[in-house]
Amino acid sequence: MLIKIISSVLIIICCSLLGIHMSYRYTQRINNIRELRNVLSHLETEIVNYSTLLVHAIRNSSKYVKGDWKPFFDNIVEALENRMEYSLAEVWQESLRALEHNPNVDKAEYEIMQRFGLQLGSSDKVSQEKYFQLIQEQLKVEENSAREARLKYSRMYYNLGILLGLGIAIILF
Repeated sequence: MLIKIISSVLIIICCSLLGIHMSYRYTQRINNIRELRNVLSHLETEIVNYSTLLVHAIRNSSKYVKGDWKPFFDNIVEALENRMEYSLAEVWQESLRALEHNPNVDKAEYEIMQRFGLQLGSSDKVSQEKYFQLIQEQLKVEENSAREARLKYSRMYYNLGILLGLGIAIILF
């Protein structure tokens, strides 16, 4: 009898932790978008205001990024500094492919960054500044939709984990 109670409690705890993990992904997506917006803002300052070379601007900006986007920017800096035969667009797309299956990076952010990589460094400062502003607006919209999704689904996954654990425990008990 004691073994059944202990196993039921363990099942409930494990399913609850699974629900918490699933709900955490929504919070992590919001944090990743916020980090991406911050690093792009810093990159814009480096390029538009300080007239820093693109490779150096990306390197300086990558120091401030955290989360799932850090390896992306680190790969770009490493590839541009070590292999000069690649263009920025090629390196950008190659580094972006590593994030394609990341559960914390949604397809919308992936596509925004894919389009952004094709435009970065291909025009004058005024056009770059306008494109940075456009990207910031698009990411702001995605951040708002991520917040709505978190409100909608985060609590659901948390409760679903607890209920699933209780259901399995009742069936097995």
